[in-house]
Amino acid sequence: MSRRIATLVAVFILFLAGLAWGQAGGTSWDRLTPEEQKTLKPFEERWNTMTPDRQERLRNGADRWQRMTPAERDQANQRYQKWRELPPERKETIRKRYDEFKKLPPNEQQQIRERSKWYRELPQEERRSIREKYQQMTPEQRQDSRQKIRSMTPDEKRNYFKGKNR
Repeated sequence: MSRRIATLVAVFILFLAGLAWGQAGGTSWDRLTPEEQKTLKPFEERWNTMTPDRQERLRNGADRWQRMTPAERDQANQRYQKWRELPPERKETIRKRYDEFKKLPPNEQQQIRERSKWYRELPQEERRSIREKYQQMTPEQRQDSRQKIRSMTPDEKRNYFKGKNR
């Protein structure tokens, strides 16, 4: 009798697990659009075993890919190739920094984006000069410099890095 009850309990648990898996199973491969299937073809074999969150991220990426121009796709492929060539330690550092960035409040994320854009728009020679000066600083000087720079306007920053306001 107890064996029969144990079997019924096991079947019931498996039934509930099947229901839970079905609800949390995400989207089956067959329910993807033809465009999504084409873009996500490399993931077809393992698609149905992925978490719903992973499936959703991949579907969002496929959607972005479909909306890109050929030039944007080439750039994305080049960035991906550079990523693949990075050593594992560097990838891990980048992932950690990205996780830290995502935890920042939106206004701080925007400030970082703006500073990054400002830096990328500088002529290459100015960027090289800034990097060299930064690498020669002590940790305390770097911290002081970061705090000082945060309060500057773009023109003040440009002059600061050219050495005019030191």
